Amino acid sequence: MLLCGLGMFAVGIAPAQADRSYATDACSVPVQSGAAPQYKVLRMVGSGTSLEVLEPNIQGYTKVRTPEGTVGWIMTQYLMTQPSARSRLGQLEARVAALESENRALKGETETLDATRAAASRCDEELAAIRRTASRALALDEENRLLQQEVATARERQEQLEQENATLRDQSHRNWFIAGAGAVLGGVLCGLVIPSIAARRRKRRWDQF
Repeated sequence: MLLCGLGMFAVGIAPAQADRSYATDACSVPVQSGAAPQYKVLRMVGSGTSLEVLEPNIQGYTKVRTPEGTVGWIMTQYLMTQPSARSRLGQLEARVAALESENRALKGETETLDATRAAASRCDEELAAIRRTASRALALDEENRLLQQEVATARERQEQLEQENATLRDQSHRNWFIAGAGAVLGGVLCGLVIPSIAARRRKRRWDQF
């Protein structure tokens, strides 16, 4: 009785305004067949029981329907406009447990994301190294292409020089041949002319005597 009295003092006598009220958190309260103390008690409802309000606050009583379907009257002072502290505590504890589970899941996701970021950072470093290697390879390819062009140019120059040298050798051989033929011809001419001249000189001398 003392507990019920404390519950009544805490709740006060404010009438229920909502479409749904809850039995006070203090104790079990009776649901009666009429809106007066002398009416029969139909059943007792425990603290925090959700009650559907049918007729609010008639001479200090409210007509309600229990979850089991019992329709009766309960003293308005035993009603609250929100669930009991015990019910709310259970809901809060369930919510806290759900939040803790969500927090653990988020921590796991955070760790996974951190690992993914680390792997992505390593991939970026490897990609940068590959790009540097590829850049060096491209530079080497370009250098090799330029060298090949220089080699081709040098070969063309070599062929031109070889052709010029062959032409010059042919000209030199012809010149030597012409010079040799000229020398032979000159020798033949000398061999023919000089004796003739010498014979004429001797003939002139004999004619003078």
